[in-house]
Amino acid sequence: MNRKEFIQTSSLGIAAFFFLGSGSLFGKSENRLERKPGRPSETFEKEVVIIGTGYGGSVAALRLTEKNIPVTLLEMGLNWEKSGKKFSPMINPGHSAAWLKTKTIAPFMNLFRLDKFTGALDRLDFEHIKIWLGRGVGGGSLVNGGMAVTPKKEYFKEIFPNLDTEKFYSHYFPLANKELKTNVASEDFLKDCDFYKFNRVGEEEAKKAGFKTVRVPNVYDFRYMEKEYRNEVPRSALAGEVIYGNNHGKNSLDKTYLKKAAATGNLEILELHQVNHITQNPDKSYALDISVINTNGQEIQHKIINARKLILSAGTMGSLELLLKSNSVTQLPVDQHIGKEWGNNGNFMTGRNWVKAFSGGTGSKQSTIPVGGIDHWEDKKHPFFVEIAPLPMGMNVATSLYLLVNKLKKFGEVTYDLTDQKLQLNWDESHTSHMKDNAKYFLRTMNNANGGTRAHLLFKNGFGADICYHPLGGIVLGKATDQFGRLNGHQNLYVIDGSLIPGTIGVNPFVTITAIAEYCMEHLIKEDFS
Repeated sequence: MNRKEFIQTSSLGIAAFFFLGSGSLFGKSENRLERKPGRPSETFEKEVVIIGTGYGGSVAALRLTEKNIPVTLLEMGLNWEKSGKKFSPMINPGHSAAWLKTKTIAPFMNLFRLDKFTGALDRLDFEHIKIWLGRGVGGGSLVNGGMAVTPKKEYFKEIFPNLDTEKFYSHYFPLANKELKTNVASEDFLKDCDFYKFNRVGEEEAKKAGFKTVRVPNVYDFRYMEKEYRNEVPRSALAGEVIYGNNHGKNSLDKTYLKKAAATGNLEILELHQVNHITQNPDKSYALDISVINTNGQEIQHKIINARKLILSAGTMGSLELLLKSNSVTQLPVDQHIGKEWGNNGNFMTGRNWVKAFSGGTGSKQSTIPVGGIDHWEDKKHPFFVEIAPLPMGMNVATSLYLLVNKLKKFGEVTYDLTDQKLQLNWDESHTSHMKDNAKYFLRTMNNANGGTRAHLLFKNGFGADICYHPLGGIVLGKATDQFGRLNGHQNLYVIDGSLIPGTIGVNPFVTITAIAEYCMEHLIKEDFS
């Protein structure tokens, strides 16, 4: 299928991926493999091993290596910068489009065939929900929309009542934003740039409907984007790149935390290293059973790495799978809190049709990087935060896309089925019914003020209750761990990723994950690594 045929026949939901947030680096996939019997193993000894190169793992790697502590960082995906391969744009999927799949993994209308490759985007499928993940050095930062949102102070305090809220907002959040290179687009640029007509329309209609709009920071370098617009540098966000990776402009973790960690000379990154399970050794160190794979997903080497200290930063789903599976396979001790208080961060997708239909729609050219939001969080009956989403299809459309981030009213639970060798997730429509009510209220209010209809062709009759970009929880800070991420019942095993957040944080979570990782590592280095 060529680009023209795609534009003529595909549905509009492909743009929904722009809001991937926290980057899980490990998870169940139909392409996951186990060690082939009889393959000889090599054994290695390491002092500190981190599993996963997402936000938590990258923070841990930097803070340890700058203290002159050698770190081995394991990543099941590809080191894209080292590989020399390019990320592909949305409407022309290539190697980076999917993790070991032969077909694209958009929410629906998956029309593109793919060669099997260790791509940057993966999806875990459960009965009532699908979860998108990032694969590769940099984790979810490679494939998300880069929206760097600090949560509401009152809500953070509600979620983490035992943390020092004032210290987080005076120190850890500013530190995270500085290291992530968070910035905000110029209002003059947004006012004149035709690639942001979709956002101007979204904000105008929201204000007309009585909603409060906010400018949203991002880790994409907007100075670079302005040069893109003037055709002074290669285009990336303005060339349809985001969910399969950005070749330019975006400050993903490989360009921030990991780059600084590598510069210390104390960081070893091992790509295409898939951890199968963990065994606790008699001396309280940990043995990692690892399959080294090629870009077709085939095991080419088997390793055992013994780690004196082990940090799990494999993302919410990855760290949960490692702990729960290892408990089943090797009797790794885990306590009753593991798998509890899981949530989708209130993710709920929706959209509207006939938006400015007779006055140019939302624009034929759209940047892939979002810059606007709708803050309705203080409403007592319908609290939510909305991301105004781009839809860069290469043609003029009259559709607006939105991701609502809602509060949770009911947690899910994650378990492991040893027979089927996969995670099980207790999550159904009862967990998202109030989110659907909020979406109905939002669409009704917007349409009454501006005209328009629900975008019935998007998702399931216009409602994407089964779409999750921000899995959180399951190894909650202060419950499954102590206040600094030490796993209960262990001396040398730590968890530093989104699984520490109990299911919800009210906005895109990666800034919060980064700040919590900074907080945990500051204390752990003083007490456990000095």
